[in-house]
Amino acid sequence: MGKWKNSEKHRELIGSSLLLAFIILLEMNLVIHAFSSVMLHRNSEIVFRTILQNEQQDLRSSVNNTIRDVERERAELKQLGMTEGEIRKVVRNHLSQKIHADRFSDGQYMWVNQIIDYRGGDRYAIRLIHPNLRHTEGAYLSTKTKDVMGNTPYADELRIIKKSGGGFHRYYFKNLDNNEVTEKVAYSRLYRPYNWVISAGENLDGIRSYERQQKEIIAPYLHRVGLSLSGILAVITLLTTVFYTMRFNRILVGKNEELKTTAYHDALTGIYNRGGLIAHLDEWIEDTRTGGMTGAFLDLDDFKLINDLYGHPAGDAALCRLTNFLQQRFPDGLIGRTGGDEFCVVLREGSPEERSERIREAAKAAQEFTYRGDRIRYSVSVGYADFPSQAETRDEFMRIMDNALYAAKEGRDHEAVCFHPSLAHIKREHLGFSVKNMAFGMPGSFLVYRADGDEQILFANDHLIDLFECSDYEDFLEYTCGSFRHIVHPEDLERVEETIRSQIQEGRDQAPDQETGFEDYVEYRILTKTGREKRVIDMGRLVHDEHYGEIYYVFLQNVETLKRISEEDSRWL
Repeated sequence: MGKWKNSEKHRELIGSSLLLAFIILLEMNLVIHAFSSVMLHRNSEIVFRTILQNEQQDLRSSVNNTIRDVERERAELKQLGMTEGEIRKVVRNHLSQKIHADRFSDGQYMWVNQIIDYRGGDRYAIRLIHPNLRHTEGAYLSTKTKDVMGNTPYADELRIIKKSGGGFHRYYFKNLDNNEVTEKVAYSRLYRPYNWVISAGENLDGIRSYERQQKEIIAPYLHRVGLSLSGILAVITLLTTVFYTMRFNRILVGKNEELKTTAYHDALTGIYNRGGLIAHLDEWIEDTRTGGMTGAFLDLDDFKLINDLYGHPAGDAALCRLTNFLQQRFPDGLIGRTGGDEFCVVLREGSPEERSERIREAAKAAQEFTYRGDRIRYSVSVGYADFPSQAETRDEFMRIMDNALYAAKEGRDHEAVCFHPSLAHIKREHLGFSVKNMAFGMPGSFLVYRADGDEQILFANDHLIDLFECSDYEDFLEYTCGSFRHIVHPEDLERVEETIRSQIQEGRDQAPDQETGFEDYVEYRILTKTGREKRVIDMGRLVHDEHYGEIYYVFLQNVETLKRISEEDSRWL
């Protein structure tokens, strides 16, 4: 009996052990399954977001490239002397042919709507071009239209256009091939001259299909691992679980590192983007080896002018040239492109004085590169600050660097500006004024032309065009042959040019150390396009421009207008 009881207890112990092992195995399998599911879901989300970001970039690039093509074609047609109406018709026809003929990858396509009423409502826009719905081209659109899920895509698009001029939006519609409801992402941008909304979009089915394929590839592997572990003892199960978990984790970590590298680096220059810079700056701040840091924001001056004069590839070359310069000057620094033509450099080696001196010397260095045979020179504005003596947090550190940069942009000596508490509330409003707005707001006619033999006209505001009774800038250039010589009355030209030369020379004689900023004052006649003769007062200044050399800035006032104003003022006295 006792022997039987011992065997019974032994069996119970074995049973309990087996049950415990089974429970442990089951728990471990549940843990593995849960962990695998979480990792699988997380990896799928990363894959979806990464592909979606790439597709959105493709959509944005397609729309932006199309708008650049439209602008370029308009400019070429204007040079041929075509009217704006003729230009618009030709551009629309060419754009329609291009959109109907193009075949994009991943199911992408492009369409164009024309806004009639920015307030929205029925008939707020017309569908101009649509490769998949040609029979609806010319139909009116309404912001009240809803998709199959109850959203209002046209209202959403109009809201984005009015707010920022362009952006992304998503909505649902029935697939034309199988009549199934599918989600779509689109990028739309307003082309203001024609009130065109140029859009590019694609279905998200392809991305989600790829996401499902990734799940199907990884899921069987995880399932086989779980089955193999389920027949092993609890201890071996635990060890095996750790092994496979670590292995799977290494795979995910490797993939995540690849995605992180892509997400944290600038595609053009190869250095950190803003996200990557901030992440590594935070690591430096937390690092106990970091005694202090000096950070600088750098901005490429007149970057838009380089793009306008030489093309966007030249602008890209300028950014890459500046990147190489910063990497050579600061091999021990943290370098990133924080957006557009703005860069950031952070140093932590050496004393604050040594770090500041390195930044100041870099700001003074001459910057130039050769692009397609043209030697292009440019400068950089630099603002810098110290951490932690001037800032307690990373956000504050970057903010005061930014304030110092804007203070540097106000100056003209291309020297680095160190942050000072007085810059904490720097006024930036004037940086938002464009040359066009300022020229239009001037109370008179404004002209810029080269101080060389041809005296080529570089700029004229609307007041000057009206003074000569021309219809637009192209008409004005055609009438004046694009030269200051044809602005002055032929009978006054020799006297005027001699007067200007003598006054400029007199200014140079009085200030031999001064290289630029000499002024002239002369009165002469002009002939308008309609044949009317007018007398004007010319107030000019000779300055040096790094792109055009010596140029004249000229302010013209109609003598008759001045006399009328003087007579009206005298009646009030």
